Amino acid sequence: MKTKLYTVLALLLLVFTTSCDFTENITINPDGSGNMTMAMDGSTLMALAGEEIASETGGKRTDTIMDFSALLKDKKDSIAKMPEQERRMLQALSNMKIKMLMDPETSEFKFDMISDFKKIDELQDMMKLINEARNMDKNGLGEAAGMMNNNSVVKYSYDGKKFIRKVELPETFQKLPDSLNAYMEMMGASEYVLKYKFPKKIKSVSDKKAVIGQDGKSLTLVYSFSDYLSDPKKMGLEVEFVK
Repeated sequence: MKTKLYTVLALLLLVFTTSCDFTENITINPDGSGNMTMAMDGSTLMALAGEEIASETGGKRTDTIMDFSALLKDKKDSIAKMPEQERRMLQALSNMKIKMLMDPETSEFKFDMISDFKKIDELQDMMKLINEARNMDKNGLGEAAGMMNNNSVVKYSYDGKKFIRKVELPETFQKLPDSLNAYMEMMGASEYVLKYKFPKKIKSVSDKKAVIGQDGKSLTLVYSFSDYLSDPKKMGLEVEFVK
């Protein structure tokens, strides 16, 4: 179990610390429940380093879903014997599924981190969970993933009248250190996309760059990944709905 888990997490960290695109998908149902998927597309990386990545899974097409809640239940005895950091990380991922598609022939390399919620305020910031996952890495990628953490806390709320994506920063927040310049160059072409679907029609969006879908109930916002790293509060959002 640990071998498979470490392989998935190592590949996840590789995607996260290399040029790729991130899409934060949230769907809210009429009763306030819904789901969130953090989709990471590392196909560019696969095209450049496909042979090395494919070696992690035997060079074959991989299309799998890892359900952490089922894993925790099924392997609770062996998990209890793990070091504390690893147990904490698994617990943080307990409400999540990870879907991985890797195909050396087509150069596809995609990770979807999927989490359901009954109320949106239950939603955890998935970037923080990635940062937890780095503690299990034994190959040096963990340090890089930690450097990509912008130290923000993202909170979501929805009351039927308004949706809020609130970004909070610690009082000690500082701009990116010079040591991150190399990563900024690597991630320069990457995008962080917000795609949200609501049960009501949208009246207004605080960020005027938002593109509202034809159904009037969905929106798309595209940011550069440098926005996520250097100015995360820029990605705060308020959406008001038609009564």
